[in-house]
Formats: sequence, C-alpha cells, structure tokens
Amino acid sequence: MSDNPQKRAIVNRALAILNAGRTATAGMFFTALDDTQFADWTTISETDYPDARLAVMLYEPVLKQVIEDIAPGFAIRYADLGHPVSVNMEYGDWEYLFELPTDFLALIAQMAEGDPGKEAVLDRDPEVLHFQDYSHVVAGDDDQAYYCNTSHTSVDDSSDGQPLDDDGNGNWTLYSTDGGLGETWYEGVAYKASATGLLLATNTLSNTDGDSAYIQYLAYVQTTSGGVAGRSDQPAYYPESFKNALATRLAAEMCLDSKDYERRLRLLDEYESLAKPAYWHVANRHRDRIKKLTAFQRRTSGT
Repeated sequence: MSDNPQKRAIVNRALAILNAGRTATAGMFFTALDDTQFADWTTISETDYPDARLAVMLYEPVLKQVIEDIAPGFAIRYADLGHPVSVNMEYGDWEYLFELPTDFLALIAQMAEGDPGKEAVLDRDPEVLHFQDYSHVVAGDDDQAYYCNTSHTSVDDSSDGQPLDDDGNGNWTLYSTDGGLGETWYEGVAYKASATGLLLATNTLSNTDGDSAYIQYLAYVQTTSGGVAGRSDQPAYYPESFKNALATRLAAEMCLDSKDYERRLRLLDEYESLAKPAYWHVANRHRDRIKKLTAFQRRTSGT
C-alpha cells in the first residue's frame, strides 16, 4: 500500500517528543509508513525503527482513547437505533435493549430526536452493557418466547405451521412460556443465534416516532474497513490541537520503563492541558444539565 504521510507525521511527532534533547536521532523517525504497517506493526524493522514499532502498535488504542476523552466534532454521530431487541440473558431492570451502530465507540447521550439544540435531558441516563454469546428472543404467535438457534434473516413463511409468526423453519427454540420476555418479530431482520458485543439499555424511547432510542455517540471507522473512508481514522479531518493531544498521549504511553515514570506523568499532565481547553466534552455538558435540573427540582420541591 502507499505511504500514509499524515499518520506518519503524528507518529514522528510523538517520537520527537520522546527524543527531545537527544543529539543522535538516526533511525528513530519514519521516512515512510503505510496502512499495512499500521495494521501489522511486526512488519516494521525492529532494528531500524525500535521506537516506531511501539508507536504503531499503540496508535489505534490511543487514538480511540483520545477520541473518547475529547469527543471531537469529526467523530460525533447521531442514530435512530431501530426496533428494540430482547436477549436470552439478564439485563437488570432496564425496559429496552437496542443494538448499536457498527461504528460505535462510546455513548455521549440519549436524546430526543428533533430537538433543535440536541440538548434534551432524559429522566434517566441509559447504559451500555456488554453481552457474551447472546441470542435474540422474540414473542411467538402462541404467546410464548423463542430464542434464535440459527442466525438468519427472517422471512415470510406462514405455511410452515410453526408457532412463530411466519418464520419457523427450525430457526427458533422455545425459551419461555412467558411471551412477554420476547420482543416483536419482524420480517427482514438479521436475527442472531450467537453474538458478543455492546447493547444500549434504557427505559426511554426518544425518537420522533416514539418506538426507538435516538442517541448521540462517538464513532470509529478505520480508513481501510470495508473500503469505507472513516473520518475517525483520517488525520486530514483532525484539527491541529487534536493532533497535538494525540501525539502527546501517544508519547506518554510509550514511556514503559520504570525510569520514565516521572516523564510519563509530566506528559499526561501536558495531554490534559492540551485536551481540556480545546474541547468541552459533550457528555460533560449533559451531566451538568442533569445536575442543574436535579438541583432545581430539589429547590422547588423543598427537599
């Protein structure tokens, strides 16, 4: 693949921070760096570029962390999450579960769709839950709940004589005689028999139609992921202040030796000073509104 000069510049900036004061820097900086090397840091010569191998290995997780810390505009997205789902696992007292977008990195807030300022405060914060090896559960037309035993896209097949609306075909197994444990079955949905990942748990429906959750979230899409040019992985979209923060945090994470402990702390402090004034995390704004609303309610209620 061709050289990726913008990512290379960020890595070299991090190396420059670490190499500050050195008189000999031969072999410490990249003159070329491509996406193949970012995808597999072991393809970089350890002899020629020992520090650069470490920088490339850390690049993606550090980038994700900086995006979460700063919530830059290029990574912010909005989504109507579609039909609620049910799974064959406990999820506390949450009323609704929703599958998250494939580019989901972190939740900023659930909000009311159509709110001009996108600042509506919901009664209760949602939560992002991680499930290991879950299956979808739906309600059958016999008032019983069924879990998916074969991943498939649901089809209209009402002639099969199965108790599940139009989608028997051996794809479903009885889960509970309580049909209320399953969500409504829909045609054309990719139902999963075994999946691992994050789901949004909430007690509030907030989209315009009142049948789904509407969220503001941080996205991460690699440039080479399925041919999609993800802005979150393209430094061309980064403000200079974000590049500075990313390079500084990357340099801090590269301080691995015990003798570098004090240096790491100084770099983390510098990272905080670069990140916080340049951006005000959207999630903090929502938390502040919730605190102010709660304080107002207490004052007005006399409690």
